[in-house]
Amino acid sequence: MKGESKMPTVKILRNGQLTLPAKLRKALDLKEGDLLNAELEENKIILKPLTVIERDKIRKRFFQLVEENWKKNKDLKPKEVEKIVKEEMEKVRKKAK
Repeated sequence: MKGESKMPTVKILRNGQLTLPAKLRKALDLKEGDLLNAELEENKIILKPLTVIERDKIRKRFFQLVEENWKKNKDLKPKEVEKIVKEEMEKVRKKAK
């Protein structure tokens, strides 16, 4: 059928597990441990990420904190800021699991 994109095929494994194709995971920025809401709709399984909303809230809060703390920490080098941010993100991810 012309104009239709081919949907990826997934196989149901032991205990009902399946692997989402990498292309789909990347498109939605899904990471290991993220939660999905599963719904049955007109003979279709609909998976919706639950963490996307949380990430948006975290992003907003992050930029709010950066703005509030920018002046008093302006002497920090970019690598130091990057290290601090990565450490804090890991803490948040561990709490969410």
